[in-house]
Amino acid sequence: MLLKSVTLRVVATMIALVMLLAVGFSKAEKYDVRDPGNCRLHFSVLSDAHIEGNNFMRYKVYARSLQNLKKNQSGNAAIVFLGDNTMNGQHIENMLFHGTASLLLRGETVLPVMGNHDIGNGNGDYEKLQNRWFDYTEAFFGKKLEHPYYYEVIDGYYFIVLGPEAQEVYDLVMSDAQFAWLEDVLSKAAQSGKPAFVFSHFPTDDASDETGKSTDRLMDMLKAYNETNDLFCFVGHTHMPLYLFWSFHTSDGFPETYLPRLTSLGGEKDNEVNDNTGVGIEVELYDDEIMIRGRDFYRGEWKYDDFDEAMCEVTYPLKNALNAAQ
Repeated sequence: MLLKSVTLRVVATMIALVMLLAVGFSKAEKYDVRDPGNCRLHFSVLSDAHIEGNNFMRYKVYARSLQNLKKNQSGNAAIVFLGDNTMNGQHIENMLFHGTASLLLRGETVLPVMGNHDIGNGNGDYEKLQNRWFDYTEAFFGKKLEHPYYYEVIDGYYFIVLGPEAQEVYDLVMSDAQFAWLEDVLSKAAQSGKPAFVFSHFPTDDASDETGKSTDRLMDMLKAYNETNDLFCFVGHTHMPLYLFWSFHTSDGFPETYLPRLTSLGGEKDNEVNDNTGVGIEVELYDDEIMIRGRDFYRGEWKYDDFDEAMCEVTYPLKNALNAAQ
Protein backbone atom coordinates (compact mmCIF):
# COMPACT_ATOMS: atom_id res chain seq x y z
CA MET A 1 0.00 0.00 0.00
CA LEU A 2 2.93 2.34 0.72
CA LEU A 3 4.26 1.89 -2.82
CA LYS A 4 0.80 2.56 -4.24
CA SER A 5 0.45 5.76 -2.18
CA VAL A 6 3.90 6.99 -3.22
CA THR A 7 3.13 6.28 -6.88
CA LEU A 8 -0.17 8.15 -6.71
CA ARG A 9 1.49 11.13 -5.06
CA VAL A 10 4.36 11.33 -7.54
CA VAL A 11 2.22 11.04 -10.66
CA ALA A 12 -0.51 13.37 -9.40
CA THR A 13 1.99 15.98 -8.24
CA MET A 14 3.72 16.04 -11.63
CA ILE A 15 0.39 16.46 -13.44
CA ALA A 16 -0.71 19.20 -11.04
CA LEU A 17 2.57 21.08 -11.44
CA VAL A 18 2.08 21.28 -15.20
CA MET A 19 -1.53 22.43 -14.79
CA LEU A 20 -0.60 25.06 -12.20
CA LEU A 21 1.98 26.56 -14.52
CA ALA A 22 -0.82 27.09 -17.02
CA VAL A 23 -3.06 28.63 -14.36
CA GLY A 24 -0.47 31.08 -13.07
CA PHE A 25 -0.54 32.84 -9.72
CA SER A 26 -3.25 34.90 -8.09
CA LYS A 27 -2.72 38.57 -7.31
CA ALA A 28 -5.53 38.72 -4.75
CA GLU A 29 -4.72 40.45 -1.48
CA LYS A 30 -4.47 38.83 1.94
CA TYR A 31 -7.52 38.84 4.21
CA ASP A 32 -8.40 37.92 7.77
CA VAL A 33 -11.15 36.89 10.16
CA ARG A 34 -13.39 39.60 11.61
CA ASP A 35 -11.65 39.76 15.00
CA PRO A 36 -8.27 37.95 14.96
CA GLY A 37 -7.56 38.59 18.63
CA ASN A 38 -10.75 36.91 19.84
CA CYS A 39 -11.37 34.23 17.21
CA ARG A 40 -11.27 30.84 18.95
CA LEU A 41 -11.42 28.65 15.84
CA HIS A 42 -11.45 29.27 12.13
CA PHE A 43 -11.94 26.91 9.19
CA SER A 44 -12.96 27.02 5.53
CA VAL A 45 -15.51 24.92 3.63
CA LEU A 46 -15.76 24.35 -0.13
CA SER A 47 -18.07 22.06 -2.08
CA ASP A 48 -18.66 20.47 -5.46
CA ALA A 49 -15.43 21.19 -7.33
CA HIS A 50 -16.49 18.69 -10.03
CA ILE A 51 -12.99 18.44 -11.50
CA GLU A 52 -12.98 17.08 -15.07
CA GLY A 53 -9.97 16.28 -17.19
CA ASN A 54 -11.42 18.05 -20.24
CA ASN A 55 -12.54 21.32 -18.61
CA PHE A 56 -9.52 23.53 -17.95
CA MET A 57 -11.58 26.51 -16.75
CA ARG A 58 -13.13 24.44 -13.98
CA TYR A 59 -9.67 23.39 -12.89
CA LYS A 60 -8.46 27.00 -13.02
CA VAL A 61 -11.29 28.14 -10.74
CA TYR A 62 -10.43 25.36 -8.30
CA ALA A 63 -6.69 26.09 -8.29
CA ARG A 64 -7.11 29.85 -8.03
CA SER A 65 -9.61 29.42 -5.19
CA LEU A 66 -7.12 27.34 -3.20
CA GLN A 67 -4.39 29.90 -3.82
CA ASN A 68 -6.59 32.67 -2.42
CA LEU A 69 -7.86 30.56 0.47
CA LYS A 70 -4.28 30.28 1.73
CA LYS A 71 -4.07 34.06 2.01
CA ASN A 72 -6.07 34.15 5.25
CA GLN A 73 -3.62 35.69 7.70
CA SER A 74 -5.08 33.73 10.64
CA GLY A 75 -4.63 30.43 8.84
CA ASN A 76 -7.09 27.54 8.93
CA ALA A 77 -7.72 24.95 11.63
CA ALA A 78 -9.14 22.82 8.80
CA ILE A 79 -10.19 22.96 5.16
CA VAL A 80 -13.24 20.85 4.34
CA PHE A 81 -14.29 19.65 0.88
CA LEU A 82 -17.97 18.64 0.91
CA GLY A 83 -17.82 16.03 -1.84
CA ASP A 84 -18.28 15.78 -5.60
CA ASN A 85 -14.64 16.75 -5.74
CA THR A 86 -14.51 14.96 -9.10
CA MET A 87 -17.10 14.58 -11.84
CA ASN A 88 -16.85 10.84 -12.41
CA GLY A 89 -14.39 9.46 -9.87
CA GLN A 90 -11.81 8.83 -12.63
CA HIS A 91 -8.11 8.54 -11.84
CA ILE A 92 -7.14 11.61 -13.85
CA GLU A 93 -9.80 13.69 -12.05
CA ASN A 94 -8.61 12.46 -8.66
CA MET A 95 -5.03 13.22 -9.58
CA LEU A 96 -5.89 16.78 -10.58
CA PHE A 97 -7.96 17.37 -7.46
CA HIS A 98 -5.65 15.73 -4.92
CA GLY A 99 -2.36 16.68 -6.54
CA THR A 100 -3.33 20.35 -6.61
CA ALA A 101 -4.60 20.29 -3.02
CA SER A 102 -1.36 18.62 -1.93
CA LEU A 103 0.74 21.35 -3.53
CA LEU A 104 -1.33 24.39 -2.59
CA LEU A 105 -2.57 23.31 0.85
CA ARG A 106 0.66 21.84 2.14
CA GLY A 107 0.66 21.67 5.94
CA GLU A 108 -3.11 22.12 6.25
CA THR A 109 -5.55 19.71 7.89
CA VAL A 110 -7.85 18.67 5.03
CA LEU A 111 -11.14 16.85 5.60
CA PRO A 112 -12.64 15.35 2.43
CA VAL A 113 -16.26 14.18 2.15
CA MET A 114 -17.31 11.54 -0.38
CA GLY A 115 -20.01 12.67 -2.81
CA ASN A 116 -22.17 10.82 -5.31
CA HIS A 117 -20.02 11.95 -8.26
CA ASP A 118 -16.87 10.69 -6.53
CA ILE A 119 -18.32 7.18 -6.70
CA GLY A 120 -19.80 7.26 -10.20
CA ASN A 121 -23.01 9.29 -9.79
CA GLY A 122 -25.29 6.27 -9.86
CA ASN A 123 -23.17 4.25 -12.29
CA GLY A 124 -20.30 1.84 -11.88
CA ASP A 125 -19.06 -0.41 -9.10
CA TYR A 126 -19.66 1.26 -5.71
CA GLU A 127 -17.07 -0.81 -3.85
CA LYS A 128 -14.40 -0.22 -6.48
CA LEU A 129 -14.94 3.55 -6.61
CA GLN A 130 -15.22 3.83 -2.83
CA ASN A 131 -11.92 2.00 -2.44
CA ARG A 132 -10.38 4.36 -5.01
CA TRP A 133 -11.58 7.29 -2.89
CA PHE A 134 -10.05 5.62 0.19
CA ASP A 135 -6.72 5.21 -1.65
CA TYR A 136 -6.50 8.89 -2.60
CA THR A 137 -7.67 10.06 0.82
CA GLU A 138 -4.89 8.05 2.46
CA ALA A 139 -2.20 8.98 -0.06
CA PHE A 140 -2.82 12.74 0.02
CA PHE A 141 -4.54 13.54 3.30
CA GLY A 142 -3.09 10.82 5.51
CA LYS A 143 -6.44 9.32 6.50
CA LYS A 144 -6.66 5.54 6.38
CA LEU A 145 -10.40 4.93 6.27
CA GLU A 146 -12.56 1.81 6.31
CA HIS A 147 -15.85 3.71 5.94
CA PRO A 148 -16.90 6.91 4.15
CA TYR A 149 -17.71 8.39 7.56
CA TYR A 150 -15.19 9.45 10.18
CA TYR A 151 -14.43 12.20 12.65
CA GLU A 152 -11.46 14.21 13.77
CA VAL A 153 -10.92 16.26 16.91
CA ILE A 154 -9.23 19.57 16.08
CA ASP A 155 -8.25 21.89 18.92
CA GLY A 156 -10.78 20.03 21.06
CA TYR A 157 -13.67 20.48 18.58
CA TYR A 158 -15.40 17.53 16.91
CA PHE A 159 -15.45 17.61 13.11
CA ILE A 160 -17.86 14.86 12.04
CA VAL A 161 -18.00 13.64 8.43
CA LEU A 162 -20.99 11.63 7.19
CA GLY A 163 -20.80 9.45 4.07
CA PRO A 164 -23.08 7.64 1.60
CA GLU A 165 -23.08 3.86 1.80
CA ALA A 166 -24.76 3.06 -1.51
CA GLN A 167 -24.64 4.09 -5.15
CA GLU A 168 -27.39 6.71 -4.94
CA VAL A 169 -27.62 10.05 -6.76
CA TYR A 170 -30.09 11.91 -4.56
CA ASP A 171 -30.15 10.23 -1.14
CA LEU A 172 -27.68 9.89 1.72
CA VAL A 173 -27.98 6.19 2.47
CA MET A 174 -26.77 5.54 6.02
CA SER A 175 -26.53 2.10 7.60
CA ASP A 176 -27.55 1.29 11.16
CA ALA A 177 -23.83 1.02 11.89
CA GLN A 178 -23.25 4.61 10.79
CA PHE A 179 -26.17 5.84 12.89
CA ALA A 180 -24.81 4.00 15.94
CA TRP A 181 -21.35 5.45 15.27
CA LEU A 182 -22.81 8.96 14.95
CA GLU A 183 -24.71 8.61 18.21
CA ASP A 184 -21.50 7.62 19.98
CA VAL A 185 -19.46 10.47 18.46
CA LEU A 186 -22.12 13.05 19.35
CA SER A 187 -22.07 11.76 22.92
CA LYS A 188 -18.32 12.39 23.05
CA ALA A 189 -18.74 15.82 21.49
CA ALA A 190 -21.34 16.75 24.12
CA GLN A 191 -18.90 15.88 26.89
CA SER A 192 -16.39 18.36 25.43
CA GLY A 193 -18.80 21.24 26.06
CA LYS A 194 -17.76 22.76 22.74
CA PRO A 195 -19.67 23.23 19.48
CA ALA A 196 -19.70 20.23 17.12
CA PHE A 197 -19.54 20.47 13.33
CA VAL A 198 -21.22 17.99 10.98
CA PHE A 199 -20.32 17.76 7.28
CA SER A 200 -22.27 15.89 4.62
CA HIS A 201 -22.36 16.03 0.85
CA PHE A 202 -26.10 15.39 0.91
CA PRO A 203 -28.46 17.71 2.80
CA THR A 204 -29.72 16.06 5.96
CA ASP A 205 -33.33 16.09 4.77
CA ASP A 206 -32.28 13.84 1.87
CA ALA A 207 -31.42 11.03 4.29
CA SER A 208 -32.81 7.57 3.59
CA ASP A 209 -32.45 4.15 5.16
CA GLU A 210 -30.91 1.05 3.60
CA THR A 211 -34.13 0.25 1.72
CA GLY A 212 -34.28 3.74 0.19
CA LYS A 213 -37.35 4.78 2.17
CA SER A 214 -37.19 8.41 3.25
CA THR A 215 -36.68 8.86 6.97
CA ASP A 216 -36.28 11.65 9.49
CA ARG A 217 -33.89 9.60 11.58
CA LEU A 218 -30.83 11.73 10.93
CA MET A 219 -32.62 15.05 11.35
CA ASP A 220 -34.24 13.85 14.57
CA MET A 221 -30.84 12.87 15.97
CA LEU A 222 -29.21 16.20 15.10
CA LYS A 223 -32.23 18.18 16.30
CA ALA A 224 -32.25 16.39 19.66
CA TYR A 225 -28.53 17.03 20.10
CA ASN A 226 -28.89 20.71 19.25
CA GLU A 227 -31.58 21.27 21.88
CA THR A 228 -28.98 21.50 24.63
CA ASN A 229 -25.68 21.47 22.73
CA ASP A 230 -24.27 23.58 19.92
CA LEU A 231 -24.23 21.86 16.54
CA PHE A 232 -23.67 23.30 13.06
CA CYS A 233 -24.18 21.36 9.84
CA PHE A 234 -22.70 22.07 6.40
CA VAL A 235 -23.89 20.37 3.20
CA GLY A 236 -23.40 20.51 -0.56
CA HIS A 237 -24.94 18.66 -3.52
CA THR A 238 -27.69 21.16 -4.43
CA HIS A 239 -25.32 23.87 -5.80
CA MET A 240 -27.52 26.40 -4.01
CA PRO A 241 -26.27 30.03 -4.24
CA LEU A 242 -25.57 31.59 -0.86
CA TYR A 243 -28.00 34.45 -1.36
CA LEU A 244 -31.08 32.20 -1.48
CA PHE A 245 -33.23 32.12 1.66
CA TRP A 246 -32.63 28.40 2.31
CA SER A 247 -28.83 28.63 2.20
CA PHE A 248 -28.67 29.55 5.90
CA HIS A 249 -31.56 27.99 7.76
CA THR A 250 -32.57 26.45 11.09
CA SER A 251 -36.00 25.08 10.19
CA ASP A 252 -34.91 21.46 10.71
CA GLY A 253 -34.07 22.20 14.34
CA PHE A 254 -30.37 23.00 13.92
CA PRO A 255 -28.33 25.48 11.85
CA GLU A 256 -27.57 24.09 8.41
CA THR A 257 -25.65 25.84 5.64
CA TYR A 258 -26.04 24.81 2.00
CA LEU A 259 -22.91 25.51 -0.01
CA PRO A 260 -22.88 26.41 -3.71
CA ARG A 261 -20.87 24.72 -6.43
CA LEU A 262 -17.30 26.02 -6.24
CA THR A 263 -16.75 25.68 -9.98
CA SER A 264 -20.04 27.20 -11.13
CA LEU A 265 -19.65 28.05 -14.83
CA GLY A 266 -21.91 28.99 -17.72
CA GLY A 267 -21.88 29.66 -21.43
CA GLU A 268 -22.35 27.32 -24.38
CA LYS A 269 -19.11 25.50 -23.62
CA ASP A 270 -19.49 25.54 -19.84
CA ASN A 271 -16.32 27.61 -19.42
CA GLU A 272 -17.49 31.11 -18.50
CA VAL A 273 -17.30 32.42 -14.94
CA ASN A 274 -20.36 33.99 -13.29
CA ASP A 275 -21.31 35.68 -10.01
CA ASN A 276 -21.37 32.34 -8.17
CA THR A 277 -18.01 31.09 -9.42
CA GLY A 278 -15.50 30.26 -6.70
CA VAL A 279 -17.81 30.71 -3.70
CA GLY A 280 -17.32 28.92 -0.36
CA ILE A 281 -17.55 29.89 3.29
CA GLU A 282 -15.35 30.91 6.18
CA VAL A 283 -16.43 29.83 9.66
CA GLU A 284 -15.29 31.87 12.68
CA LEU A 285 -15.97 30.85 16.27
CA TYR A 286 -15.96 33.38 19.11
CA ASP A 287 -16.71 33.08 22.83
CA ASP A 288 -20.47 33.47 22.51
CA GLU A 289 -21.26 33.24 18.79
CA ILE A 290 -20.31 31.69 15.49
CA MET A 291 -20.09 33.63 12.24
CA ILE A 292 -20.44 31.99 8.81
CA ARG A 293 -19.26 34.26 6.00
CA GLY A 294 -19.58 33.72 2.27
CA ARG A 295 -16.35 34.30 0.36
CA ASP A 296 -15.57 34.44 -3.34
CA PHE A 297 -12.28 32.57 -3.26
CA TYR A 298 -11.78 32.78 -7.02
CA ARG A 299 -11.70 36.59 -7.03
CA GLY A 300 -10.44 36.98 -3.47
CA GLU A 301 -13.30 39.01 -1.97
CA TRP A 302 -16.23 38.67 0.42
CA LYS A 303 -19.45 37.47 -1.18
CA TYR A 304 -22.45 39.81 -1.41
CA ASP A 305 -26.10 39.19 -2.16
CA ASP A 306 -26.68 39.64 -5.88
CA PHE A 307 -29.95 41.50 -5.28
CA ASP A 308 -29.50 43.94 -2.40
CA GLU A 309 -25.72 43.85 -1.93
CA ALA A 310 -26.01 42.57 1.64
CA MET A 311 -23.24 40.38 2.97
CA CYS A 312 -23.85 36.65 2.46
CA GLU A 313 -23.30 35.78 6.11
CA VAL A 314 -25.08 34.76 9.27
CA THR A 315 -24.27 34.87 12.99
CA TYR A 316 -25.64 32.36 15.51
CA PRO A 317 -25.40 32.80 19.30
CA LEU A 318 -23.99 29.85 21.23
CA LYS A 319 -26.16 28.12 23.81
CA ASN A 320 -23.05 27.24 25.76
CA ALA A 321 -20.65 30.15 25.68
CA LEU A 322 -16.97 29.31 25.69
CA ASN A 323 -14.69 30.44 28.47
CA ALA A 324 -10.98 30.75 28.99
CA ALA A 325 -10.74 27.21 30.36
CA GLN A 326 -12.07 25.66 27.14
